[in-house]
Amino acid sequence: MPARTERVKRAVRPPFDDGSAFREQVRRFVAREITPRVDAWERDTRFPRAAVRACGRRGYLALDPARLAVMAEELARCDSMGVSLSVLVQAGLVAPLLARLASARQNEQWLAPLYAGRAIGAMAVTEPTAGSDIAALRTTATLKRVKGSDTLVLNGEKTYITCAAVADFLIVAARVVDGRTVDSDLSLVLVPTDARGVRVTRLDTLGLGTTAMGRVALRDCRVPADSRLGERGGGYGYILEALDRERLYGGLGAVAWAQRALEKTAAFLRARRAFGRTVNRHQAVRHQLADCAAALAAARQLNYAAYEVWTSGTRAAAMHYIAMVKLFSYREVQRAIELCLQLHGGLGYMGDHWTSQWYRDARALTIAAGTPEVMRDLIAAQLRL
Repeated sequence: MPARTERVKRAVRPPFDDGSAFREQVRRFVAREITPRVDAWERDTRFPRAAVRACGRRGYLALDPARLAVMAEELARCDSMGVSLSVLVQAGLVAPLLARLASARQNEQWLAPLYAGRAIGAMAVTEPTAGSDIAALRTTATLKRVKGSDTLVLNGEKTYITCAAVADFLIVAARVVDGRTVDSDLSLVLVPTDARGVRVTRLDTLGLGTTAMGRVALRDCRVPADSRLGERGGGYGYILEALDRERLYGGLGAVAWAQRALEKTAAFLRARRAFGRTVNRHQAVRHQLADCAAALAAARQLNYAAYEVWTSGTRAAAMHYIAMVKLFSYREVQRAIELCLQLHGGLGYMGDHWTSQWYRDARALTIAAGTPEVMRDLIAAQLRL
């Protein structure tokens, strides 16, 4: 390989990619075991449990941060953001939280089965009247003595919870009530979905149907007091750290997904003819694709910079960069997907066309895990404005 080409490859290589065979291994796995089943999962809006199990068998749900970043990018090549997110919620959100905070009993009950792909977890934070405003959460966990055992009795409602409709357990954000005192800070509680007093209802969403989003009602749900995850009152910090991971890994995957859309669209334009030549030869089309490619390249490098700060810097500095990822990278992905639909013309407007599905899926990117307005506030705060 020419020295110049090698230097260019090193310059654009992700900071988490050590040049090993892991990326190629994951790419082959996705192509062979996930992509062929995506159409059926999407058509039936079915949660890809088989994909989660397959990832578990290969240890892909228990990866270190660097390999998880590679996984986030390569999963996007399965041509389904819903399937990719379903796996990433387990590997990048629920599993790291348990790995850091769970007791030995909790590890045995939930983390080991999750790593193996046999159990599905969901992070239940958002409520009907409290989304980004975490301080406004109302769900309570009341400490009581029930039949001689210390018990937490949960009451409240959660909604827009990814994977909730198929989850075996929930990580619920709640305020502990001890006697007449209600904690001002949140705690996290592990709740099996088959526990008495738990009702989960699947939600009908515009896109991302394979993620099994659900609403959770907790009515006098009783769990042992040792079901609390981590320190009492530590929930707010745990949630913010989990959101950082969700936004960062989601950004890595989303940009790779948009790049895949661009590749598919370019192939279509090279085959489609209009006014005597293939569509890709028309300057107006070429320039739109060039602008899109530049924006995605910028988003990708922002993602990589945020990853480096997150793995080596302070949380405050990382939060600043990750908020930029959520603001800029996710927005550019939406724009790229919209452009791909537009360039397919009437075909892209058909409900069963891939660009139409991806357009619906992409709409969630600037809603879930923090809106652009919230991200701008976080960035402005870091700028001391």
